[in-house]
Amino acid sequence: MQTKTGINGVARVHFGLPDLEAAVRYYEDWGLTIVARDVNRVYLRGTGPDHFLLALHRCAEPQFLCADISIETREQADALHAALCQAGVTEISSPGPLSDPGGGYGFAFRDPGERRPFRVITEVENHANTGDYPDRTRKVAHLVFNSPNRDDPFFVDYLGFKVIDRSKTITFLNCNSDHHSLAFYVSVGSSFNHLALEVPDIDSVMSATAKMVERGEEIGWGVGRHGPCNNVFCYFVGPGGFIVEYTAEVEQVDETYKVGGPNDWHFPPGRRDQWGLALPTPRMRSAEARVPFADALFPL
Repeated sequence: MQTKTGINGVARVHFGLPDLEAAVRYYEDWGLTIVARDVNRVYLRGTGPDHFLLALHRCAEPQFLCADISIETREQADALHAALCQAGVTEISSPGPLSDPGGGYGFAFRDPGERRPFRVITEVENHANTGDYPDRTRKVAHLVFNSPNRDDPFFVDYLGFKVIDRSKTITFLNCNSDHHSLAFYVSVGSSFNHLALEVPDIDSVMSATAKMVERGEEIGWGVGRHGPCNNVFCYFVGPGGFIVEYTAEVEQVDETYKVGGPNDWHFPPGRRDQWGLALPTPRMRSAEARVPFADALFPL
Protein backbone atom coordinates (compact mmCIF):
# COMPACT_ATOMS: atom_id res chain seq x y z
CA MET A 1 0.00 0.00 0.00
CA GLN A 2 1.45 3.37 -1.02
CA THR A 3 0.18 6.87 -0.35
CA LYS A 4 -0.03 9.62 -2.93
CA THR A 5 2.06 11.91 -0.70
CA GLY A 6 4.86 9.49 0.21
CA ILE A 7 3.87 9.25 3.88
CA ASN A 8 4.65 5.72 5.01
CA GLY A 9 4.18 5.39 8.77
CA VAL A 10 4.22 6.78 12.28
CA ALA A 11 7.92 6.60 13.11
CA ARG A 12 8.01 7.87 16.69
CA VAL A 13 6.25 9.92 19.34
CA HIS A 14 7.15 12.51 21.97
CA PHE A 15 5.66 12.45 25.48
CA GLY A 16 5.93 15.23 28.05
CA LEU A 17 6.02 14.13 31.69
CA PRO A 18 6.94 15.70 35.05
CA ASP A 19 8.83 12.68 36.45
CA LEU A 20 11.29 11.99 33.66
CA GLU A 21 13.40 9.57 35.66
CA ALA A 22 10.46 7.31 36.59
CA ALA A 23 9.29 7.29 32.97
CA VAL A 24 12.74 6.28 31.73
CA ARG A 25 12.86 3.35 34.16
CA TYR A 26 9.38 2.27 33.06
CA TYR A 27 10.18 2.21 29.35
CA GLU A 28 13.51 0.49 29.89
CA ASP A 29 11.55 -2.21 31.72
CA TRP A 30 9.15 -2.19 28.77
CA GLY A 31 12.01 -3.21 26.49
CA LEU A 32 13.30 0.04 24.98
CA THR A 33 16.94 1.18 25.07
CA ILE A 34 18.32 4.68 25.64
CA VAL A 35 20.05 5.99 22.53
CA ALA A 36 20.62 9.61 23.65
CA ARG A 37 19.79 11.85 26.59
CA ASP A 38 20.32 15.21 28.22
CA VAL A 39 19.00 16.70 31.44
CA ASN A 40 15.47 17.25 30.08
CA ARG A 41 15.09 14.69 27.27
CA VAL A 42 15.63 10.97 26.85
CA TYR A 43 15.37 9.15 23.50
CA LEU A 44 14.66 5.41 23.43
CA ARG A 45 14.99 3.02 20.51
CA GLY A 46 13.62 -0.40 19.73
CA THR A 47 15.35 -3.26 17.95
CA GLY A 48 14.48 -2.03 14.45
CA PRO A 49 16.28 0.53 12.29
CA ASP A 50 14.43 3.66 13.52
CA HIS A 51 16.85 5.92 15.39
CA PHE A 52 14.36 6.22 18.26
CA LEU A 53 10.72 5.32 18.84
CA LEU A 54 9.89 7.30 21.96
CA ALA A 55 11.21 10.63 23.23
CA LEU A 56 10.48 11.59 26.84
CA HIS A 57 10.61 15.31 27.62
CA ARG A 58 10.51 16.88 31.08
CA CYS A 59 7.31 18.95 31.36
CA ALA A 60 5.33 20.40 34.25
CA GLU A 61 2.26 18.32 33.35
CA PRO A 62 1.68 15.22 31.20
CA GLN A 63 1.02 16.20 27.60
CA PHE A 64 1.27 14.68 24.16
CA LEU A 65 3.94 16.74 22.41
CA CYS A 66 4.16 15.36 18.87
CA ALA A 67 3.85 12.42 16.49
CA ASP A 68 6.58 12.11 13.86
CA ILE A 69 5.20 10.80 10.57
CA SER A 70 7.79 9.52 8.08
CA ILE A 71 7.78 10.42 4.41
CA GLU A 72 9.94 8.85 1.74
CA THR A 73 11.93 11.81 0.35
CA ARG A 74 12.84 15.43 1.03
CA GLU A 75 11.17 16.41 -2.24
CA GLN A 76 7.90 14.83 -1.08
CA ALA A 77 8.21 16.59 2.27
CA ASP A 78 8.59 19.94 0.50
CA ALA A 79 5.66 19.17 -1.80
CA LEU A 80 3.43 18.22 1.14
CA HIS A 81 4.44 21.36 3.01
CA ALA A 82 3.45 23.50 0.01
CA ALA A 83 0.15 21.66 -0.34
CA LEU A 84 -0.71 22.15 3.35
CA CYS A 85 0.10 25.85 3.17
CA GLN A 86 -2.04 26.20 0.06
CA ALA A 87 -4.85 24.35 1.86
CA GLY A 88 -4.83 27.00 4.57
CA VAL A 89 -2.95 25.20 7.36
CA THR A 90 -1.66 28.11 9.44
CA GLU A 91 0.09 26.33 12.34
CA ILE A 92 3.05 25.06 10.34
CA SER A 93 6.82 25.59 10.40
CA SER A 94 9.19 25.97 7.48
CA PRO A 95 10.99 22.77 6.42
CA GLY A 96 14.49 22.39 7.76
CA PRO A 97 17.02 20.18 9.55
CA LEU A 98 15.88 18.29 12.65
CA SER A 99 17.80 18.74 15.90
CA ASP A 100 16.89 15.29 17.28
CA PRO A 101 19.41 12.46 17.60
CA GLY A 102 19.68 10.89 14.16
CA GLY A 103 19.14 14.23 12.43
CA GLY A 104 16.89 14.38 9.42
CA TYR A 105 14.75 16.92 7.64
CA GLY A 106 11.12 17.93 8.02
CA PHE A 107 8.52 20.34 9.29
CA ALA A 108 5.99 20.61 12.12
CA PHE A 109 2.28 21.34 11.83
CA ARG A 110 -1.08 21.00 13.53
CA ASP A 111 -4.10 19.70 11.69
CA PRO A 112 -6.66 22.52 11.32
CA GLY A 113 -9.57 20.58 12.81
CA GLU A 114 -8.40 19.53 16.27
CA ARG A 115 -4.84 20.93 16.42
CA ARG A 116 -3.11 17.59 16.84
CA PRO A 117 0.69 18.05 16.79
CA PHE A 118 2.71 16.35 14.05
CA ARG A 119 6.04 16.53 12.29
CA VAL A 120 6.73 15.15 8.83
CA ILE A 121 10.27 13.69 8.83
CA THR A 122 12.68 12.14 6.34
CA GLU A 123 16.41 11.39 5.90
CA VAL A 124 16.80 10.28 9.52
CA GLU A 125 19.86 8.17 10.30
CA ASN A 126 18.92 4.51 10.78
CA HIS A 127 20.57 1.92 13.00
CA ALA A 128 22.41 -0.98 11.37
CA ASN A 129 22.31 -3.27 14.44
CA THR A 130 18.75 -4.53 14.10
CA GLY A 131 16.84 -7.74 14.69
CA ASP A 132 13.86 -9.32 16.41
CA TYR A 133 14.26 -10.41 20.02
CA PRO A 134 11.68 -11.95 22.35
CA ASP A 135 9.78 -9.40 24.46
CA ARG A 136 11.51 -6.45 22.76
CA THR A 137 9.77 -3.68 20.84
CA ARG A 138 10.80 -3.43 17.22
CA LYS A 139 8.76 -0.44 15.98
CA VAL A 140 5.77 1.82 16.49
CA ALA A 141 2.73 -0.13 15.33
CA HIS A 142 0.09 2.61 15.49
CA LEU A 143 -1.15 5.67 17.29
CA VAL A 144 -4.74 6.35 18.34
CA PHE A 145 -6.33 9.70 19.15
CA ASN A 146 -9.68 10.54 20.71
CA SER A 147 -11.77 12.69 18.40
CA PRO A 148 -15.26 14.21 18.21
CA ASN A 149 -14.89 14.04 14.41
CA ARG A 150 -13.32 10.66 13.73
CA ASP A 151 -13.96 10.93 9.98
CA ASP A 152 -12.20 14.27 9.48
CA PRO A 153 -11.20 14.13 5.77
CA PHE A 154 -7.97 16.07 6.33
CA PHE A 155 -5.81 12.98 6.80
CA VAL A 156 -7.11 11.32 3.64
CA ASP A 157 -7.42 14.37 1.40
CA TYR A 158 -4.14 16.09 2.30
CA LEU A 159 -1.82 13.55 3.96
CA GLY A 160 -2.71 10.60 1.73
CA PHE A 161 -3.91 8.09 4.32
CA LYS A 162 -6.64 5.63 3.33
CA VAL A 163 -9.60 4.56 5.42
CA ILE A 164 -9.03 0.81 5.86
CA ASP A 165 -11.83 -0.05 8.32
CA ARG A 166 -14.53 1.56 10.45
CA SER A 167 -15.93 -0.07 13.57
CA LYS A 168 -18.73 1.38 15.68
CA THR A 169 -16.27 3.50 17.62
CA ILE A 170 -13.01 3.74 15.63
CA THR A 171 -11.90 4.84 12.15
CA PHE A 172 -8.64 3.17 11.06
CA LEU A 173 -6.24 4.85 8.61
CA ASN A 174 -3.66 3.01 6.50
CA CYS A 175 -0.44 4.20 4.84
CA ASN A 176 1.64 1.00 4.42
CA SER A 177 1.25 -2.78 4.55
CA ASP A 178 0.22 -2.71 8.23
CA HIS A 179 -3.54 -2.63 8.69
CA HIS A 180 -3.40 0.86 10.22
CA SER A 181 -0.91 3.42 11.47
CA LEU A 182 -3.38 6.02 12.77
CA ALA A 183 -6.84 5.61 14.23
CA PHE A 184 -9.47 7.92 15.71
CA TYR A 185 -11.69 6.85 18.59
CA VAL A 186 -15.07 8.54 18.89
CA SER A 187 -15.05 10.89 21.88
CA VAL A 188 -16.51 14.17 23.11
CA GLY A 189 -13.04 15.76 23.11
CA SER A 190 -9.74 15.59 21.26
CA SER A 191 -6.74 14.03 23.05
CA PHE A 192 -4.21 11.21 23.08
CA ASN A 193 -5.68 7.71 23.44
CA HIS A 194 -2.83 5.20 23.17
CA LEU A 195 0.44 4.21 21.53
CA ALA A 196 0.96 0.65 20.28
CA LEU A 197 4.49 -0.79 20.18
CA GLU A 198 5.05 -3.96 18.19
CA VAL A 199 6.89 -7.03 19.48
CA PRO A 200 7.79 -10.05 17.31
CA ASP A 201 5.00 -12.52 18.15
CA ILE A 202 2.22 -13.60 20.47
CA ASP A 203 4.69 -15.30 22.83
CA SER A 204 6.47 -11.96 23.22
CA VAL A 205 3.20 -10.22 24.07
CA MET A 206 2.53 -12.84 26.73
CA SER A 207 6.02 -12.93 28.25
CA ALA A 208 6.54 -9.15 28.12
CA THR A 209 3.17 -8.71 29.82
CA ALA A 210 4.17 -11.19 32.50
CA LYS A 211 7.42 -9.31 33.16
CA MET A 212 5.57 -6.02 33.60
CA VAL A 213 3.12 -7.66 36.00
CA GLU A 214 6.03 -9.16 37.94
CA ARG A 215 7.42 -5.63 38.31
CA GLY A 216 4.15 -4.54 39.91
CA GLU A 217 2.36 -3.03 36.91
CA GLU A 218 -1.39 -3.56 36.52
CA ILE A 219 -2.79 -4.72 33.17
CA GLY A 220 -5.19 -2.14 31.77
CA TRP A 221 -6.77 -4.47 29.25
CA GLY A 222 -5.74 -7.84 27.88
CA VAL A 223 -4.44 -10.14 26.80
CA GLY A 224 -6.80 -10.23 23.81
CA ARG A 225 -7.17 -10.16 20.03
CA HIS A 226 -8.87 -7.27 18.26
CA GLY A 227 -11.40 -7.52 15.44
CA PRO A 228 -10.13 -4.93 12.93
CA CYS A 229 -6.40 -5.55 12.42
CA ASN A 230 -6.65 -9.01 14.07
CA ASN A 231 -3.71 -8.10 16.31
CA VAL A 232 -2.93 -9.53 19.74
CA PHE A 233 -2.78 -6.85 22.43
CA CYS A 234 -2.18 -5.99 26.05
CA TYR A 235 -2.52 -2.44 27.40
CA PHE A 236 -0.88 -0.75 30.38
CA VAL A 237 -1.30 2.74 31.86
CA GLY A 238 2.22 4.13 31.98
CA PRO A 239 3.72 7.10 33.82
CA GLY A 240 1.77 10.31 33.38
CA GLY A 241 -1.36 8.41 32.36
CA PHE A 242 -0.06 7.54 28.87
CA ILE A 243 -1.62 4.27 27.69
CA VAL A 244 0.81 1.98 25.87
CA GLU A 245 0.10 -1.32 24.18
CA TYR A 246 2.13 -4.40 23.42
CA THR A 247 0.96 -5.76 20.08
CA ALA A 248 1.87 -8.50 17.60
CA GLU A 249 0.48 -10.29 14.54
CA VAL A 250 -0.68 -7.03 12.95
CA GLU A 251 -2.73 -7.88 9.86
CA GLN A 252 -0.94 -7.16 6.60
CA VAL A 253 -3.04 -5.62 3.81
CA ASP A 254 -2.76 -4.62 0.16
CA GLU A 255 -4.97 -3.02 -2.47
CA THR A 256 -7.25 -6.08 -2.50
CA TYR A 257 -8.28 -5.65 1.15
CA LYS A 258 -12.04 -5.22 1.57
CA VAL A 259 -12.71 -2.14 3.68
CA GLY A 260 -15.04 -2.99 6.55
CA GLY A 261 -17.81 -0.96 8.13
CA PRO A 262 -19.44 -0.88 11.58
CA ASN A 263 -21.79 -3.74 10.74
CA ASP A 264 -18.88 -6.04 9.85
CA TRP A 265 -17.51 -6.25 13.40
CA HIS A 266 -19.57 -8.07 16.00
CA PHE A 267 -18.63 -9.72 19.30
CA PRO A 268 -20.87 -11.72 21.64
CA PRO A 269 -22.55 -9.67 24.39
CA GLY A 270 -20.09 -8.57 27.05
CA ARG A 271 -17.02 -8.89 24.83
CA ARG A 272 -14.76 -6.16 23.46
CA ASP A 273 -12.46 -8.43 21.43
CA GLN A 274 -12.37 -11.87 19.81
CA TRP A 275 -11.24 -13.81 22.89
CA GLY A 276 -13.26 -12.07 25.59
CA LEU A 277 -10.79 -12.87 28.38
CA ALA A 278 -10.84 -9.38 29.89
CA LEU A 279 -12.38 -5.92 29.67
CA PRO A 280 -10.69 -2.53 30.10
CA THR A 281 -10.21 -1.71 33.77
CA PRO A 282 -11.77 1.45 35.26
CA ARG A 283 -8.26 2.89 35.61
CA MET A 284 -7.61 2.45 31.90
CA ARG A 285 -10.99 3.84 30.91
CA SER A 286 -10.38 6.96 33.00
CA ALA A 287 -6.89 7.39 31.49
CA GLU A 288 -8.01 7.07 27.86
CA ALA A 289 -8.91 10.75 27.51
CA ARG A 290 -6.73 12.28 30.23
CA VAL A 291 -3.61 13.33 28.28
CA PRO A 292 -4.05 16.61 26.33
CA PHE A 293 -2.07 17.95 23.40
CA ALA A 294 0.68 20.50 24.02
CA ASP A 295 -0.17 24.08 23.06
CA ALA A 296 3.05 25.00 21.28
CA LEU A 297 4.08 23.93 17.79
CA PHE A 298 6.76 21.30 18.25
CA PRO A 299 10.27 22.54 17.36
CA LEU A 300 12.49 21.09 14.67
